[in-house]
Amino acid sequence: MIGSVALDLYILRLLAGAVDSIYSWATNQSPYHVRLVDEFAAASYLELDYENEAANQRRFRADLSSRSLPVRVPAVHAPLSTRRVLVSEWIEGIPLTDADPSTLARLVPLGVELFLAQLLDSGSFHSDPHPGNLLVDGEGRLCLLDFGLCAEIEPEARRAMTAAIVHLLTGDFEALIAVDAVELGFLPPDFDTERVRPVLTKILSEGLLEGGSNLRERKRRLRDISAELNEVFFEYPFSVPPFFALITRGLGILEGIALTGDPEFDIFKASYPYAKRRAVQIFGVHGLNTLRRKYSSR
Repeated sequence: MIGSVALDLYILRLLAGAVDSIYSWATNQSPYHVRLVDEFAAASYLELDYENEAANQRRFRADLSSRSLPVRVPAVHAPLSTRRVLVSEWIEGIPLTDADPSTLARLVPLGVELFLAQLLDSGSFHSDPHPGNLLVDGEGRLCLLDFGLCAEIEPEARRAMTAAIVHLLTGDFEALIAVDAVELGFLPPDFDTERVRPVLTKILSEGLLEGGSNLRERKRRLRDISAELNEVFFEYPFSVPPFFALITRGLGILEGIALTGDPEFDIFKASYPYAKRRAVQIFGVHGLNTLRRKYSSR
């Protein structure tokens, strides 16, 4: 198994190197595909190690319990578990996507808070929240399974993402582009962000936030401005932080589940209360007011 996985990853890395070479020649984009494959490869090897998964599962169980989040994580039966076998508590339940609308409406906000607590606070991030890993048990509790694919997010990145979410949701695109995009690694520190601010402001406002923010609407709007989006990413030295691919995957899955119960679900609106509380914890009330600037009424 490991040999087959290693060969596949080796081939993927060769292809990623070729893609980076072509992009470096044809565009001003910073190479990042090899780094993405390396991040995926490291996560894939860890996913095959059940001792690592057991450690992740115990850490998540303890962390969620300490936060008093009503999310159930199965206990690990350590004496029966090895590197090749993981034995844990059996949870009887149904996929969250199969729950009735009232249950979905009750549990999806909890799922959003769970996602943001990992992303902005604990730093241990469950990167595979697909419907089979989010169950509703017989008592109506949300259950989180399968901790093989997890990402660790550094404190500096968590702080920058908290500020970025506040800036995005309050419409402060100037700070989002000039400060947050650089601190998160999307743009190099020596880049003059004024060159991209007008077009990125248009993309962010029209492609992400204007006229509702659910996934279907955003996809439609992003298709409408796809030519501008491609031009920006090819013309300027953008890069994608390796951990960000796992984050966007998890966010997309969670939003897709929410939309099955509520076609008008707005992931940004649902995220703002927790992001605001977390921003107060990090920056203080005065710091939050500075982050919000003149858009606090949004």
